[in-house]
Amino acid sequence: MKRGFISKLLLPTTFIVLALISLTGISQTYNRDFMDGQVYFKFNDQVQVDIPVNADRTVDPENAPFLNAIRQQFDITGLSRPFDLNNNSKLVRTFELNFSQYDKIEAIMEELAKNPDLEYVEKVPLAYIDYTPDDSLYNLSQGSANWNWHLDVINAEMAWDINTGSPDIKVAIVDNAVWIDHPDLVNKIVLSEDMTQPGIQNSNPPTGGDPSLWSHGTHTAGLAAAETDNGIGVASVGYNVSLIGVKASSSNPEYVTSGYAGLQWAANNGADVISMSWSGPGFSQTNQNLINTIHGMDVVMLASAGNDNVTTPQYPAAYNYVINVASTNEDDVKTDFSNYAVSVDVCAPGGYGNQGPSGLLSTTWDLTDFGYYDVYAGTSMSCPLTAGLCGLILSVNPDLTPDQLETVLKSTCEDIYSVPGNENYAGKLGAGRIDAYAAIAGTPFHPVADFYTPVPYITPGTGIQFFDLSAGVPDVWSWEFTGGTPHLSSQQNPTVYFATEGVYTVNLDVTNDFGTDVETKTNYMTVTSTPIPWVLFSANTIIACNRDTIVFTDETLYDPTVWTWDFQPSSVTFVDGTSLTSQNPHVRFEAPGYYTVNLTASNANGTNFKTITDMIFIEGILLNFSEDFESGESNNFNLSSNSRAKVKVDSRAAAPGSINGLHYQGSGLTGGWSGGPANTTPEQAWNTNVNFHGFAENCSVDATGMERVELTLDLRQTYSVGNKYSWFRVLVNGEQVADIYGNTNFNPATNTDPFDMKIFDLSQFGNSLFDISLQSSCFLSDKFYAEGDNVFVDNIMISNTTGVKEGANNNASVLTYPNPVTGVLNYSARGTGEQVTVKVLNIQGQTIWQESFKGYKDGDVNQINTDNLSSGVYILQLNGDKGTTTKKFVIE
Repeated sequence: MKRGFISKLLLPTTFIVLALISLTGISQTYNRDFMDGQVYFKFNDQVQVDIPVNADRTVDPENAPFLNAIRQQFDITGLSRPFDLNNNSKLVRTFELNFSQYDKIEAIMEELAKNPDLEYVEKVPLAYIDYTPDDSLYNLSQGSANWNWHLDVINAEMAWDINTGSPDIKVAIVDNAVWIDHPDLVNKIVLSEDMTQPGIQNSNPPTGGDPSLWSHGTHTAGLAAAETDNGIGVASVGYNVSLIGVKASSSNPEYVTSGYAGLQWAANNGADVISMSWSGPGFSQTNQNLINTIHGMDVVMLASAGNDNVTTPQYPAAYNYVINVASTNEDDVKTDFSNYAVSVDVCAPGGYGNQGPSGLLSTTWDLTDFGYYDVYAGTSMSCPLTAGLCGLILSVNPDLTPDQLETVLKSTCEDIYSVPGNENYAGKLGAGRIDAYAAIAGTPFHPVADFYTPVPYITPGTGIQFFDLSAGVPDVWSWEFTGGTPHLSSQQNPTVYFATEGVYTVNLDVTNDFGTDVETKTNYMTVTSTPIPWVLFSANTIIACNRDTIVFTDETLYDPTVWTWDFQPSSVTFVDGTSLTSQNPHVRFEAPGYYTVNLTASNANGTNFKTITDMIFIEGILLNFSEDFESGESNNFNLSSNSRAKVKVDSRAAAPGSINGLHYQGSGLTGGWSGGPANTTPEQAWNTNVNFHGFAENCSVDATGMERVELTLDLRQTYSVGNKYSWFRVLVNGEQVADIYGNTNFNPATNTDPFDMKIFDLSQFGNSLFDISLQSSCFLSDKFYAEGDNVFVDNIMISNTTGVKEGANNNASVLTYPNPVTGVLNYSARGTGEQVTVKVLNIQGQTIWQESFKGYKDGDVNQINTDNLSSGVYILQLNGDKGTTTKKFVIE
C-alpha cells in the first residue's frame, strides 16, 4: 500500500453562495501546517522508559525530570503519551509536549534534541479543511442531470448483483463530525465517539456554528455507506456495510485536530476500514509509526489526495500503508482541483457530472433545498466512496489482508491514462479509476472448483474447449483429462482432443491464496462414432406479448431428421405453415405467462431431447384481473422511467390496509421542468416534460368476447412546491382516456389528500386486445422539501362488466349516500314501484346480497350494512314492478 490521504475537507456547493464567517476556537498563529504549541519526541528503542502515565494518557511533570531544564526556560503546559496502540514498542516511547510560547517551538525542539536518549523530535502536523464555496450547482442542474453519476461510473449496481455488503464489516469515518441521527445513517452507525470530549459517545456536530461547515463528515459517511434501498435519500456503494462515526474536530470545523487519535480509537474499536478525508503537507514519523501499527492489525486505511492540483505529498495520504485516492469526473478525467502524484494509488469520482451536478450528492447536517442532503466535490468525496467499496470487498472475503485488498482494488481499476485530458498525468493517477463490479467479481476467497464444456458428447478426433467456472478467483488450475490430448493442462480454459471412443473422467484442481478445491466429473465426456442428437435450440426473443409469434431455431448437432416440439402450457398455435414437427417452427402464444419448451430430435443413431424451463415469458393480462403489489414486485406491469423520474414498488405507496403499492416520483435535482408550481399545463406535463415521465405498462389486455370493460385503481398524489408538479393519466393504445367523470389529467389538491378510487370505463376497447399504460409526470423526488412530487397507485382492477349496466328504465332512479361508504349505505329510489328486490352485485355482475319487500314508496330511505363486504366497487340494483335502476358505489 502507498501513502496516504488528503486532510483538506472540501465543503459543499449549494444553491446559495455561502457566507464565510469568522471561525472561533483554534487559531493558527505561527505555522498553518503544524499545530501551535505541540511537538512529538520519541526515545530510542533501546532506552528503558520509566515514566508513569495516567489513565487518560497524561504525564505528571514531576515524573519527567529530564524536562526540568526545559520547564525552567519555557512555559510548558502539558505532557502526554498520545498513542499506545497494542503497547507497540515505538508508540509507548513516543510523547507529546505542549507549551504556550508558540514562537519558541524551534528553541524547544533544539533543547530536546540535546538529549541523547531521544531518537527524534518533530512538529505535530495539522490537518485542515479547504472551504471553496461555489454556487454553480443550481445552474448545472437546469439540464438533464444524473445525481447518481458517481455510482453509475463505477458500476455499483452490477457489483450489488454479486454482493450487497455485510453489516459485520465496519467502515469508520474519522472526520470533523458525523450526525448519527441522520435518517439515512441512523440505522447504519453502530458505534460513535467524540475524540475532542472524552466520554462523549457520539460523533454529532455541535449545536452551534454553521451547519454547512459541520456537514463534511456526515457527507462522507453517506457516500461510504448510507442506508440503501430504504425508500428515502441516497444510495451508497457500501449498501449494507456498517458505519463507525468519529468526531475529530473541536470548536472549529475547518481543522481536524484529533484525526490521528480518532484513527487509533477506530482501529481499537472494531473498524475494518478507516476513511480520512483530510490532509496537510507535514510529515510525522510518529504518525507513520501509528499507521504501521494499525496496518499490522489488518485494518484498511484510505485518505484523500488533496485539492490543490499539485504533486506535493499530502498526509496522511502519502504515508505508507494508506491508500491514496485522487478525484475524477464522470468522463474519467482528473478533476481540476485534484492533486496527482506518484504516491496516488487509485482515482474515484469526486468531481463533476457531465451535465451536472457539480459534485456528489450525499447526506448532510445542513438543511438545504435537497432536505438534509447536498452536493459536494473534492478528493474528500472520492476517498469515502472508495472506502465504501473496500467494505463491499471485505464483505465478499473478510479474511483479506490490507495488502491483498489493495491488490484487488488496483488490479480491477479502469485504465484512464488514455482518456483525453489525462495526457499530462502519466504515472500520477495510480492504477486508474475504481470499478466496483470488477473489484467484487475479482475478490478472491476460498475457491470452489467447477467447470463445463458446451458439448460433452463428441465424435473421435474432435477438439472441445473446457471452461473454468470456479468461484473464489483461483490463480492456479490443474486439469487432468483421461483419454485426452493434452492429458494435463495448467491453462484456465484449455482445448482438448479425444481420439478414441469411450467414456472419460475430467478432473480440475484450483488454488489461490485462501486454499484449494477439487472437482471431479466421472464419465463426463462421451466419445462415439455413432452419436445420437445433441439437442440445442434458440428463439428470436424470449419475451413477447400475448398473441405474438416467436420463431424457434433448431441448432441440434449430429444431423437430426425428426423433430417434435412441446410447449407447457399448451396454449400455443403453430403458424406460417409450420407445425410441432417442423425443424424451425413459428409459434403464436395465446395466453400470458411463462412457457417451458421441449425439443425431441432423432437421427439414425437414436433420440435425445432438451427441456428449457420457463424459457419464454409472454406478457399480458387476462380478465378479470387485479394487482395489489403485496408481493413487493410488479408482477404484471413493466416499470420504467425516463432520466428524471423513478418508478418502484414500496410500502410508502400502499393504500390503507395494504402493505405495498406503486410509487412514481421525479428527480432529485431542480431545473429542467417546463412550467411553474401552480401553472404547469397538461400539454407541458405530457409533451414537454418527457424526461420526467414514469410508466407502468402492459402490452396486452385480453378483452375479446367482452363488450364492457372497466378499470379501477386507488390513486393518491403529493407535492412539495406546487400541485402542478405532480401529474397522472391513463393511456390505452396510446390514447389518453377519461374516468367516469370525464377527468383525463389528475393533480393533488393538498398533501393530505387520501387515496381515492378512480373508475375508467374502457368499453370502447371491449372485444379486443389493447395495451395499457399508467403514466406519471413528476418534477421532484420523494420527500423533497416536505413531500416531494409523488404519485401512489394501488389495487388496480380491470374487469369484465358485461351485463352490469348502470342506469334505469321506465324512469326509475336511485340516490345513494355516502359514496364512498364505510359502514351503512343509504339509498332512496323513485319509479320502481311498491314491490322491489334489492341486490348488491360485484363488478363482475355476481349477486352477493339481496332482499325483497312490498310497500316501498318513492323517496323512502333504506339502509344496507356493508361491514361484511371488502373494499371495492359494487353495483346497487333495484328491480321493481314498475321499473329497474342501478347505481355504482364504492366501499372504502
